[in-house]
Formats: sequence, C-alpha cells, structure tokens
Amino acid sequence: MHYGSIKGLGAYVPEHVQPTAVEPDDLKAAIDAANLTEMWEMILTLDYAASDPADLTADKRDEFLNVMSLLLKAFDR
Repeated sequence: MHYGSIKGLGAYVPEHVQPTAVEPDDLKAAIDAANLTEMWEMILTLDYAASDPADLTADKRDEFLNVMSLLLKAFDR
C-alpha cells in the first residue's frame, strides 16, 4: 500500500517500529473511566491467564496493554 493512499490515517510509522506501551496505571485509570473494567479483567484472565499485568512476561504485558489501548480507542469514539 502506498503512503499516498492512506494520508487521512495520520503519521506514517514503519512496519518494523513497535509502538510504545502505555503505562499500566494510566491505562487502567482510563479503562475504569470508560467503564471497561470488566473487559480488562476478562481479557487478562481468559486470554492471558493472569490476574495482574505485572504477572505477565514483558512481551505479553506489552501485547496486553496495546490490545487494551486499542479497545479503549475503539470504545471511546
């Protein structure tokens, strides 16, 4: 896909650049404010078999936080 065809989507980020994860406390507060706490707990428990993001490996923790930040953006619209 050429960059010219996705101009409206924001700044170009190369494929190999990984997004930085949001701090869990800030994200958790935003999730709670958006009434998505049950979603947080369900995904963490069922998909990651953990009760706290700190229980996850660094890679899995970043993955979980990225998933939750995307869900927050989707539900915040």
